[in-house]
Amino acid sequence: MAGIDVGGGRGARRSLDSEINMVPMIDLLMVTISFLLLTAVWVHTKRLDGATNVPGPDHTKPKVEDHARVHVAVPANDAPLELTLRDGTQLIESTKLARSEMPRLAERVAAMRRAHGADPVVVLHVDDSLSYGQMVAVMDAISADRQASVSLATK
Repeated sequence: MAGIDVGGGRGARRSLDSEINMVPMIDLLMVTISFLLLTAVWVHTKRLDGATNVPGPDHTKPKVEDHARVHVAVPANDAPLELTLRDGTQLIESTKLARSEMPRLAERVAAMRRAHGADPVVVLHVDDSLSYGQMVAVMDAISADRQASVSLATK
């Protein structure tokens, strides 16, 4: 059993050695720790939302305007690239670009964006069998216009 020595007595007196039983203290400590851990978990799972629903317009959610985006579809074979400008599901403009005209891809994307005030995000749709190198070449061709404007701005 665990015990604590409180020092030995001297002379004819009774010795002062006594044992303090540590097992109940360890049990109490373990019960306290498990209680605290369970309480911490319950605090997170038993929360109530305190929102009140008041009649009138909903001011909690900001209104996000959805802008048109340019979509570039790249098939795996040598078929031409298809550039489409969509506002949600509505098709605004569509054009095809031959693979030989890849250097003009950035100009065509920028022209579509400027003409319709489209979002600067370009969505790229590729076929599963398209090689990584071809996909990177298309991404480089799309971003060529931005890289030129960045390099001009830094000089």
